[in-house]
Amino acid sequence: MRKLIIIAGMAVSVGAAPAWADQQSLSKDMRFCPTWAEAHERTLASLNNGRPPYSVKWKRCMLLKQGAKVDVIDHDDWSTEILFDGKHWFADE
Repeated sequence: MRKLIIIAGMAVSVGAAPAWADQQSLSKDMRFCPTWAEAHERTLASLNNGRPPYSVKWKRCMLLKQGAKVDVIDHDDWSTEILFDGKHWFADE
């Protein structure tokens, strides 16, 4: 019984990608943010020459280059959610 608990604990701590994640390579350079809201606000700001219409405090976003391997959690016409380095990141399409 004790071995079963240890093995189960090790399986949880491995941090493997969830079963619903699908690992893919990026087809183009993309910016991912910690929340979808920030990703969307950055997209809106890019339509205004990179300036948001009101003062905003950006959090850290990251730019992933074409060909980077990511686990795609969810993707639709409006957004993409990925798992990268154990964290969820969002992009506004």
